[in-house]
Amino acid sequence: MTETKKRLPNILTMLRVVLAIACTYFAVQGDKQSLTISLIIFLIAGFTDFLDGYLARKWKTESNFGRITDPIADKLLILGVFFSFSMHDVVPLLFTLIISFREILLTVIRLVLAPKKVVIEAAPSGKFKMFFQGGALITIYLMMIFNKPLKQMFSVKTFEWSIYGLLLCVVAITLYSGAEFFIKNKRAIKRLI
Repeated sequence: MTETKKRLPNILTMLRVVLAIACTYFAVQGDKQSLTISLIIFLIAGFTDFLDGYLARKWKTESNFGRITDPIADKLLILGVFFSFSMHDVVPLLFTLIISFREILLTVIRLVLAPKKVVIEAAPSGKFKMFFQGGALITIYLMMIFNKPLKQMFSVKTFEWSIYGLLLCVVAITLYSGAEFFIKNKRAIKRLI
């Protein structure tokens, strides 16, 4: 296996960290053009996440570096956008804090247990949660970018309640997947105590 094949998944993960920072930067700006750029970066970052995982599995080049930086890159991207949307009063801060607490807590647990060679089982709902969070953020991006035409088609209350309902689903799925993670891994987590 060539040296490039070994390094490419790690390079893609580092690229995702840079993309997450850029995505958040543009999302914070809040204007239509910046949100469009941020959405494009968000989609590129999502593709690099898929490509990174695919290549690491295909070439069997999973590394300790990737195991640590991959979840951090994912969290930077998702949480950066959630906090940006909270700054613009599109996502209630309480929802962002709940999602952040779950994401950071589980990532820290994984990182602390990784050097101890403790196997952490992925909860099946975790993949669904990540997909749903990403889908919800893309939907909110589009609702913010096409804000004026949508508010002309629907009432402001319908617009706001649509986002709120979507976010309630995201929070519920996030909490459920967190609970499932703790139930599946209670023996491993006891090693932390």
